[in-house]
Amino acid sequence: MKNQILIVHGPIGSGKSNRAEQIADRAKVKGYSVYGVISKRVMRGRETIGYNGNFPESGEIHKMVYRNTEVSGDNWKPLRGPFLFNEVTFKLAHDSLVKAAYLMDGKTLVIADEYGHLEDRGFGLYLGILRVIESLQGGGKLLILCRTDKIDNVIKMFKKENRILIIEAKRRDFWDSLGDSFI
Repeated sequence: MKNQILIVHGPIGSGKSNRAEQIADRAKVKGYSVYGVISKRVMRGRETIGYNGNFPESGEIHKMVYRNTEVSGDNWKPLRGPFLFNEVTFKLAHDSLVKAAYLMDGKTLVIADEYGHLEDRGFGLYLGILRVIESLQGGGKLLILCRTDKIDNVIKMFKKENRILIIEAKRRDFWDSLGDSFI
């Protein structure tokens, strides 16, 4: 039996979001509908200035988390340190997760990039992820990306009977380790 949940982890810059894009592309080739959000880092030179939310279902890209010097407006709320998060983009991501939960079947992949500080406090993508987890009994796959120190928090969201595979993003034999066990 294939795993229903894949957790890809690693530090900032380890390639988690790139792996998510690769898995999404592989899933689409195999006939999956892909929902959720992939958070792509935005650099200026060697400095991270933000993250864009890429939505695989629609192909849309929205500013998601940015340095406070890069954005302004009522939709931007404090996150951590100099970073702000866009409430509207997080709502779009949440709505994509909830939509996927209702449409979940054997050919659905949902991506939640990434489980982080907001989710630890029950905000951000947290409630949407819970909805997807509840719907996994109807089939489908869930890919969650997180930093390595968040793995235990992510695992606590699941039931014992959920089949989970955990792989480090920068692992050299990533694709061999994944094999046919997920998509």
